[in-house]
Amino acid sequence: MISLIFAGTSDFSVQCLEFLLNLNYQVTMVITRPDRPHSRGLKQTGSPVRRFSEEKNLPLLTPETLSPAFLQQIAEQKCDLALVCGYGRIVPSAFFSCFSKGAVNVHPSLLPRWRGAAPIERALMAGDKKTGVCLQVMTEQLDAGDIIGQREFSIGEEETSLEIYQKALQATGELLQNTLKDYVEGRVQPIPQTGEITFADKIQKKEGLIHWDGAASRIHNQVRALASGPQAFTFFKGERLKIYRCRRISLSSFSSPGTVIESNPEELVVACGQEGALSLLELQRPGKRKQKAAEFLRGNSIAPGEVFG
Repeated sequence: MISLIFAGTSDFSVQCLEFLLNLNYQVTMVITRPDRPHSRGLKQTGSPVRRFSEEKNLPLLTPETLSPAFLQQIAEQKCDLALVCGYGRIVPSAFFSCFSKGAVNVHPSLLPRWRGAAPIERALMAGDKKTGVCLQVMTEQLDAGDIIGQREFSIGEEETSLEIYQKALQATGELLQNTLKDYVEGRVQPIPQTGEITFADKIQKKEGLIHWDGAASRIHNQVRALASGPQAFTFFKGERLKIYRCRRISLSSFSSPGTVIESNPEELVVACGQEGALSLLELQRPGKRKQKAAEFLRGNSIAPGEVFG
């Protein structure tokens, strides 16, 4: 049985960890971030990986830093490798040498495109038509290691980050089931990355603000990319509205950007600066649940000619 130590923090990481357990990998230890204050009450909250590990009674460590003393503790486990998925911290090279097969990273992009923290979101914002998941050998340089294996899949024009994360999970399961085992057992040799390098910087909340004077395609991609968080948003009568899903609409005449063109029981259409308009399909008011446009409009009066932004 292949033994490993897993490091991660996110919901995506949890799914990856669950795959490992279902595939009968021996998870000797789980590493995740320490609890952090959450919201205004400063209540301590653990990462999704911590909660899952506790539910499954997995050995768990939450170090503030990967110190030499901590790395010695890890090396004493004598595991085959480390699998890292969304750990969110720089991992020192000394960590890699704790394992006979080094450390392997699960990265949801087709490297070297979109190295960094938010590859799925940046791919959607850029209007990419395809992406994927890579298993790569970890090195000191961010996401620059050799590729062990990858799975590619298409990005549909209406798909949001929520759907793409699901596709990425399926691809990750395939890689963990077959490719990772082949690598550990010496049947797969990593190959260097080739192609143009691009970087996927961490998403900032301010990037969610919709500028209606922009192109409909750009705003559409913004909404799709941020659907899984922190969500695109606009303002209406001083209230902040989150937009989770939209559809592009062609216009025969120009309307001022941000202007409501159509508001009926089924559709809410807002003009953009270029390339037509957007039909807003899923919205959310502060303190309320997410609603489809028809339900949202039944409880909120928005008339043609009123302005978002």
